[in-house]
Amino acid sequence: MACPVLPLPGSAMRLSFAMLVCALVLAACPQDEPKSKPKPSGLNPLLVIGPLGGSADPDGGTAVGLMVSGQVTFDRLPVTAGGLGSTPTTAPAVNVLIEAVRHNDMFDVVATTTTDASGNYTMNLLLTHDFYMRARTITGTGTGIDRVYHNQTSTPVLHAAVGPVLNRATGNQTANLHADTTLGMNRGGAFSILDSVRRLRAAAAGSYPNLGPLDVYWSVGGNLVTDTDPDGPNSRPTIRLAGGSSADPANTDHDEFDETVIAHEWASFLQLTQSRDNNFGGPHAGEELVFSASYSEGVVTAIGCALLGIQTYRDTTGYPGGATSVQFEFDCESGVLPGAGMGYGSEFRVTRVVWDLIDGGLGGPADFDADPVAIAMSDFFASFDAMAARSAPYEVAWLAGLLQQLIDDAFLSQVHADTLMQSQGAQFPPAGGADPFPSALVIGAGTASGSLDAWSGVTPNPILGPQANAVFRLEVATAQTVTVTLINTTVGYVGGSHRTDLTIWDLSRNAVAAETGTGVTKVASMGLAAGTYIVRVQHLPQTQAQSAPATFTIEAQ
Repeated sequence: MACPVLPLPGSAMRLSFAMLVCALVLAACPQDEPKSKPKPSGLNPLLVIGPLGGSADPDGGTAVGLMVSGQVTFDRLPVTAGGLGSTPTTAPAVNVLIEAVRHNDMFDVVATTTTDASGNYTMNLLLTHDFYMRARTITGTGTGIDRVYHNQTSTPVLHAAVGPVLNRATGNQTANLHADTTLGMNRGGAFSILDSVRRLRAAAAGSYPNLGPLDVYWSVGGNLVTDTDPDGPNSRPTIRLAGGSSADPANTDHDEFDETVIAHEWASFLQLTQSRDNNFGGPHAGEELVFSASYSEGVVTAIGCALLGIQTYRDTTGYPGGATSVQFEFDCESGVLPGAGMGYGSEFRVTRVVWDLIDGGLGGPADFDADPVAIAMSDFFASFDAMAARSAPYEVAWLAGLLQQLIDDAFLSQVHADTLMQSQGAQFPPAGGADPFPSALVIGAGTASGSLDAWSGVTPNPILGPQANAVFRLEVATAQTVTVTLINTTVGYVGGSHRTDLTIWDLSRNAVAAETGTGVTKVASMGLAAGTYIVRVQHLPQTQAQSAPATFTIEAQ
């Protein structure tokens, strides 16, 4: 998947269709390490979870009983209008796992507890060997567990704040643990991520008390992009956060302290598991998008920022001591709208509309522009959830569908929906009928035609923009075999310049069929259950430099 041209809020790039067909499994043990892993670099786990030093007494002899207590804290770098601030704030690590570990075996955990709301803990031990204390980046109970993994170790492990070896003969002891922001380990960054997702979960708990687990993968230099995966390495929803380049961590993009970036991805996790998301994913930089993509990227920015109570989305780059700055900023209620997209096709205008739906409402952010709508967050989330089971019209998720769902649930009037859309250069109901997106591809009704251009103005966009995609809705009334035929009709066809691929998806983002390659004709024959499907024609030249307009016909039989 290509990196975004600009690191905009829509960085929740999705994985290939082959990975999306996996089932979403929400099961985990609170203290397990991954049983599978994303391509690690082989860093020794001792550097992450081993003791900081100190000498041990000989093992054996009479067991010694003692109590150890302390506080776990972490440093967070503030996000400012100029980038990351250089003076950290110190915060307690709330409800994190504490382990007493054998001094010479980092995997021999002899006792555990958790910190309280102030980061404090107490533990009673009975030992014949020395030990050290370790706090891990895991929090939560039941299945509602959040974990932050270091993704560059030989086997991904939970990040840790660790202390030195302690001698049992000393008796009762105080062991405070602190995670600082020093590069390269930056343990404070890991605990900051955990704290952010913990607070997001808590903010949404009134509407979502049983969300299930979430994994986050991050380390300094460990990821170059930020994305959300509905079925990650441990068959759990997963967020991967950018850690900058390992070659130059002080001057590249880190997201561990960018709370609104984390909130965008967390809200994407919410949409993927609780609502409906028909976004194909890919790079985007403010251009007009396919309506399902602009909705998916825009709605989660508004939701994430609202849950945090932060009106301005900021994505920083660099690190104190290097060249730190804000590479992207967007005010959810006012300010400059990036890009040329309008109405339903602009992710930023979608954010504006969703923000205006909930600002001023119970549990939502404050309203500063006196828009006419103030929906309670719990009511908004009820309609947001209902999108998962929505049938025609608007069964393919886009902003018009959310507005109609809110109207159907009596949380919004059509007049006010139109007022909000008029302010963003569109209208409600949308022009072209009650549900003009996507166009219907009717079985047995002959061919449809279209044209595509994979070059989206000055910014190439091979995945999301309407210039590169044609999307159709296929309604199957009863279980049957359906054959979709795509013919590239470009005069002077050259595969490297005019290629079009055919994929068919269900409304749960599973790829039902895919016919790809440089051939002129693509035919997909499928046994389909009754329901709604999305047919996608994607213009995919070998490189953007070879991109040229392509024409096609398509039919379903």
